[in-house]
Amino acid sequence: MITIDLNCDLGEGMKNDAMLMSHISSCNIACGGHYGDENSIARTLQLALKHNVKAGAHPSFEDHENFGRVFRDISRSRFRESVTQQIHLFQETAKEEGVKMHHIKMHGALYHATANREDFSDWLVELMLEFYPETILYVAPQSILEQKCQLNGIPYWKEGFADRLYDDGKLVSRTEPEALITNYQTAARQIEQMVKEQKVTSNKGIETNLCIDTICIHGDNLELTKDLTQLVAQLKSNHISIG
Repeated sequence: MITIDLNCDLGEGMKNDAMLMSHISSCNIACGGHYGDENSIARTLQLALKHNVKAGAHPSFEDHENFGRVFRDISRSRFRESVTQQIHLFQETAKEEGVKMHHIKMHGALYHATANREDFSDWLVELMLEFYPETILYVAPQSILEQKCQLNGIPYWKEGFADRLYDDGKLVSRTEPEALITNYQTAARQIEQMVKEQKVTSNKGIETNLCIDTICIHGDNLELTKDLTQLVAQLKSNHISIG
């Protein structure tokens, strides 16, 4: 049996957190940028504690209207202020709930900006070294950010996505048709390929190497998450466990 970490973006107002939490091993909790406040963070942390799920902060561009999925060309100082405020809110709430912050994962457009842009990746590396040097950062594999984490000794986990199509090892943009995988059997097959073969098949049918440490399912992918029980059962039948 192979064990893999399965993470999910939670605390985003989707009302399915309790169901999802029983099937995953780590969660990324919205902390005010695209969604969330102290109360929603606390509720989600309580669920994580109940189910023994590792909890991390999920900062975003401050953009509730677009759910943090639109790029904002902000300054270095604004980036630092915004991200540290969001993580601080998570940390203070986690402390009150008796939960340790396991990791940090950027959300949406900020995830892609820090993964692929020199400026945003530099700013995030600076923050990690200055304030969170021992905290795991979830990163896109083969990204600029992964390279900088390696160079600077920042602990990180490479993240794959069960519910997104790939093109040459990169995620297909959400603006493209069928970029999102909503069928649990298709998602399970993609997980199995990542875990067992360290590969992913692109939307053009081409296999690409992809080594990962954790796999994400988006909590707002409601068509897929309603079948998460079946997905996890299919993985188990193929000798993959979540942990």
